[in-house]
Amino acid sequence: MKKLAIAFIWNQHQPFYQDTEREEYIMPWARLHAIKDYYSMVALLESFPAIRQTFNLTPSLLEQIEHYLSGSRDYYQQVLKPAEQLSSVEKRFLLHHYFDIHWEKVIGLYPRYRELLELQGRVREPGEIEAATRRFKARDYQDLMVWFNLCWIDPLIRRENPYLQELEEKGEDFSPEDCRRLLAEQLDILRRIVPVHRSLQEKGQVEVITTPFYHPILPLIIDNHSALRACPELPLPQRFQWPADASIQTELSVHQYRRLFNCPPRGIWPSEQAVSPESIPIFTEQGFHWTVSDEQILARSLKQEINRDGYGHVLNGDTLYRPYLVKGAGQEMVMVFRDHYLSNRIGFEYQHFRPEDAAADLVHRLHKIAENLDWSGEEHLVTISLDGENAWEWYTGDKGPFLTDLYRRLSEDRVLETVTVSDYLAKNPPRRQINELFTGSWVDHSLTRWIGTENKNRLWNYLLQAREMVESYSQEPDHDQKKLERALRNIYIAEGSDYPWWIDSMPYHLASPFEILFRQHLVNVYHAIGTSPPEHLKRPILPVQKEESPIYSPAGPVSMVPNSE
Repeated sequence: MKKLAIAFIWNQHQPFYQDTEREEYIMPWARLHAIKDYYSMVALLESFPAIRQTFNLTPSLLEQIEHYLSGSRDYYQQVLKPAEQLSSVEKRFLLHHYFDIHWEKVIGLYPRYRELLELQGRVREPGEIEAATRRFKARDYQDLMVWFNLCWIDPLIRRENPYLQELEEKGEDFSPEDCRRLLAEQLDILRRIVPVHRSLQEKGQVEVITTPFYHPILPLIIDNHSALRACPELPLPQRFQWPADASIQTELSVHQYRRLFNCPPRGIWPSEQAVSPESIPIFTEQGFHWTVSDEQILARSLKQEINRDGYGHVLNGDTLYRPYLVKGAGQEMVMVFRDHYLSNRIGFEYQHFRPEDAAADLVHRLHKIAENLDWSGEEHLVTISLDGENAWEWYTGDKGPFLTDLYRRLSEDRVLETVTVSDYLAKNPPRRQINELFTGSWVDHSLTRWIGTENKNRLWNYLLQAREMVESYSQEPDHDQKKLERALRNIYIAEGSDYPWWIDSMPYHLASPFEILFRQHLVNVYHAIGTSPPEHLKRPILPVQKEESPIYSPAGPVSMVPNSE
């Protein structure tokens, strides 16, 4: 049987959490996922030299990592001090946020951390925290500081670090010095992220790609009414058309990539795999050779279905498992399309399996693809692409047991061969063409996750008003160029996909911090050029839900990570 090429593309992304005016990091997730996922995901490959993979490191994530290494701190770090020095506000913050990790699959593994959760009362509502402050002693707060920051570090890293092992074995009665050294260990992990990606790329084991800088939904930045192509009846906000912003966000990502990796990027991950014909020339003008989207976009571009049997196996794999030359707005580039079903099994289904059973299932399914394509004389490519961090919080033992067993199986396999996308394309240029690229994303082949509801549309209208104001300022003959650049940077940040992603799609307690942060970015736009922000930016967009306390801080009221309860 001929070889079947497998391209894993891991998307490593965090939205931009900094309030640029105060230069404060509101949320800690770039730091915490960096110490749990962004280093260990690629470093694991050093133990499996036969495995080739592609990693997308979004510029907004890399910028935040660089800020941390330059001394930036987030709210979660600012409460780390000797417990006797904690204010009442800081104590409530610790009890509210230092359980922001999976309660059963993480906290439940460690007796002292579990004891602290029980002492806290297993509560999430801010109003219920006060009673816990009367139960916690100084040693409890100090232990909580260490356990939270220790458990966010990947178990793979902890096992290889004698000091982290020592902390884990000690279990309790930690000191402020333990906190200080633990944070230094975290920074050391952050410091290694770019070098290990660069090193493995230079060796040819990985390919690193990029994304438009602050993760905008490019088709909507080019023209937000392009959402009507997939959903003609969708209620839309005022028309936002700023293709120049789409080009600049892409150009900025190339500049950052060249600085960090000493070469130009060949591939680009469209934010949320959202594409349109008009996005193709924006990519090609920056020198990109290939991009990726979802099988649902392929199906609608070709006007044919990707057919599967009752077990999920693709029946017309010769259509899905190959690259295409895609034409759009007078330009063309290569595009690969992910297997939606297999990618989502890793993202959402395998968490319910034993790790070794999940790895065996995936390898079996890949063999089934190879078997079904054995009649063809062509080489085929199975693309599996998904977030490289969010799935693992649900897995037993995090990512390590599953990925280790999967990579071992693939390393020993005689039929399945992992590849980087560029290496595969160098040997197998596309033989088929798409003349009419469908406009949509991986979410239901549309753009409705980011536009079309009352509150999502309000975000777009606020963004448009601020963008037009900045454009008007830029036309003033005596405008200050540095002020203009600060305003535009905040515009680009506010164009990020994560703010409308949460609004009207997630519960109030999860969406509200992102809505607050979005408004803060726009407030910073007005402040940058010395203009008073409009009154509507001072008012919350989202109504408070019943039995929930109103949220005033974008630091987040409850855990942003999943819990089984």
